[in-house]
Amino acid sequence: MDLNLLVAFAVFAEELSVSAAAKRLLLSQSAASRTLDRLRAQFDDELMVRSAGGYQLTPVGARLARELERLLPEIESLMGKPVFDPAREEASFRITAPDNLCALLCPLLCREVLPEAAGVKVIFVPWSEAAFADVDRGRVDVAVSNDEVLVPVHLRSQRLYRERFWCVVARGSRWREPLNLKQYLEAQHIAVSLIDGVQSIPDKRLAALGKRRRWSINVPYFGAALECVAGTELMLTATSSGARAARLRKDLRVIEAPTEIKGFGFQAIWHARVESDPAHRWLRKQIAELTKTLDEEPGRDSGVPKK
Repeated sequence: MDLNLLVAFAVFAEELSVSAAAKRLLLSQSAASRTLDRLRAQFDDELMVRSAGGYQLTPVGARLARELERLLPEIESLMGKPVFDPAREEASFRITAPDNLCALLCPLLCREVLPEAAGVKVIFVPWSEAAFADVDRGRVDVAVSNDEVLVPVHLRSQRLYRERFWCVVARGSRWREPLNLKQYLEAQHIAVSLIDGVQSIPDKRLAALGKRRRWSINVPYFGAALECVAGTELMLTATSSGARAARLRKDLRVIEAPTEIKGFGFQAIWHARVESDPAHRWLRKQIAELTKTLDEEPGRDSGVPKK
């Protein structure tokens, strides 16, 4: 049975006019008549017959029209692109990301997405060197990393937003703005390494210049690093989430990092097998739209996400 014939009959049943149905179906009247003839042959019934006031459905035609009214929307949904409805459907997502990204993204999810997605649960897990393997095995739905890591070719990725670096120091620290590279190298630093043995981005920037900074303590979390700054002469090189948190504290100051400590981008990474999954597409769309507001621009206020 040609599905297009059933769609055509639904139009005939609504219009009860061959000429009107032909216009809606974008057919000539003769072609519409031939379509009706095929339907009659298929069901071995007249389906609709002339009467004093125009056409009327036969009992078989009326029953078919009722069934099509119920079935066609379901068929259309089945044949069309599935859509995830977060207000009615349940889903659980696992995301791995560094804590400085979590500090920006999680509050946005809680305020702007989850209140309208009653059945959705989002689980954030710490970033690790197994992040891409976890995506590969389905243990994690999305990994969010800086765009300087090498992503396996079989995984998909999307750029999210651009970050810049700031330097956080104690309120009474001798370090002032503008901060040049010479001063930056003279300072004693708090280093943040998410994965042991993997060089941080500020250190990569310095290595490209043949320079190294001095550090006194190396921690795996930006949140912990921020708590180490007050009351010391130590310097923390932080992204916008750290800068925003520091600006809210009276015992800390935020100054621009030297221009040589260039920023980087964040990217979302997922497996090709979930590329067209409706729920996964919805999740990726939320992450992309929320992080659009975080793109950094020059200026002292860019440590706070733009409204």
